Amino acid sequence: MQALIVEFDPLFLGGFALPAKVLEERLKRYGVEDDRPYRFVREIYGQPFTDALEKLLPQSIHVAHVERRLAAMYTALLQQNAQQAFATLKSFFSPLAKQGVRFILVTRLRQTIVSELFDSIASEALAVFDPKPLSAGITPDILQAAILAAGVPSSHCYGLFACGYSVRSAVRIGLRSVAVPDEMVSFESFVGAERVFDHMGKTLTKHLLARVNKK
Repeated sequence: MQALIVEFDPLFLGGFALPAKVLEERLKRYGVEDDRPYRFVREIYGQPFTDALEKLLPQSIHVAHVERRLAAMYTALLQQNAQQAFATLKSFFSPLAKQGVRFILVTRLRQTIVSELFDSIASEALAVFDPKPLSAGITPDILQAAILAAGVPSSHCYGLFACGYSVRSAVRIGLRSVAVPDEMVSFESFVGAERVFDHMGKTLTKHLLARVNKK
């Protein structure tokens, strides 16, 4: 491994509960019951977000407008959480950075923010914009874009994911991966991941370090 492709937002910036929080705050005004957003996140998992919103919202509501507002709120919270999670980010990524691992973060954060986060880690990280951040998982085409951004063959790339949908996408394109399941989508199958870890910790870091420079 020379490049690590990371499902960054759910793994480090609030998990899939963050989209649910955004939905909850925004949809209460439309008369949607309080617990509905959390069930909704599970129901739309791996599905087009626009289609799912159309089923949830009253027909009188302009779905595209709501979707844009939700995306904006979600991005703002991600940026806020990125600063709060800095210590965790540094602890996890620094040992890998010292081994020359390149990080490709699938995220809704802008490249400038990602670069700022990684300045003190003394490592470059590239952001691949995820147009479907609200619990959809990473699609194969986004993973292909991440591999292209890494600038190395797919055999030198490795994935770190939060959901089974992303693991299946990796399998489809022949990308090896591990997973740390988010609680909200832990019901999913993670078949195809080399290993599944309970949390972001030393055992995971040790596994990734063992993968450095291995094909």
